[in-house]
Amino acid sequence: MAAGTNAEAPISYVEAQGWMLCDGRYLRAAAYPELYAVLGGLYGERNSTADLEFRIPDYRGLFLRGFDAGAGMDPDAKRRLDPTGNNVANVVGSLQCDAMQVHAHPYEITTPAGISQHGGAAGTSISSKSTGLPENPARTALETRPKNVAVNYLIKFR
Repeated sequence: MAAGTNAEAPISYVEAQGWMLCDGRYLRAAAYPELYAVLGGLYGERNSTADLEFRIPDYRGLFLRGFDAGAGMDPDAKRRLDPTGNNVANVVGSLQCDAMQVHAHPYEITTPAGISQHGGAAGTSISSKSTGLPENPARTALETRPKNVAVNYLIKFR
């Protein structure tokens, strides 16, 4: 990269190439009919003056996760939230909050029964315990994961 150039392409350049940053903005359906035909009101709709507007996804700050589509790689797929976060829906664009996988580990406790004249334990007892579960407000699930969004990965071929 030449000295003095920006490492990131300006958004205006990206949009001139037919791409748009997924930043949750509303667009006029009449100005983007093809995009509206694909997204519709999936991420939200509103009437602004006389124009219908639809919202594009907002993926800023989220990890993206390929849509499971029955592969079994997303064990909590049936508990995903719709793109607005209001209802349970396992669809492209659905959301999962971060979670900690439920787990516990056994460990042994050695308790000295007494101290001998030489400083060592005169006898010991060993018992087995298990670690506890995370305390609220920790979210638990069948896996440990960051907050993520289900997506389909696409490639532009023309």
